[in-house]
Amino acid sequence: MQVYLARRGWPHQPSCPLCNGPLDSGLHLCLTCPFTQEVWSRVLAWVNFSLPQQIDPNSIPNIREWWEKSETLFPKDRRRVFNGVVIYTMWNLWKERNRRIFKHCSLSSLQVAGKVRECVSLYRSASIYLGSN
Repeated sequence: MQVYLARRGWPHQPSCPLCNGPLDSGLHLCLTCPFTQEVWSRVLAWVNFSLPQQIDPNSIPNIREWWEKSETLFPKDRRRVFNGVVIYTMWNLWKERNRRIFKHCSLSSLQVAGKVRECVSLYRSASIYLGSN
């Protein structure tokens, strides 16, 4: 990811803006970063999910494969909720990355998880209001 940003002359860091670890990639940013794992832990506890231990993000080559494998381990009636949680968690992790790079400020993992919770709650409220499940 850093190579593409550098080619375009866009602001970037030589290390992960969330953990100051190795160069970030989509997989690192969304799944394997220690900060990200703290956020996931908090979010999944809130929605009463646990990521299946059979799927180690370090052994998966990309987010899509992780997501597809993870989704199949949930009952069909819970997949929509799982997918929503994944979308809002990854979106808020991306926003936190950008906040740190462009605004030079940061939130804690608890605060980012809280932002995810707000998004999911708003989505649920809108779904109820609009009459969809």
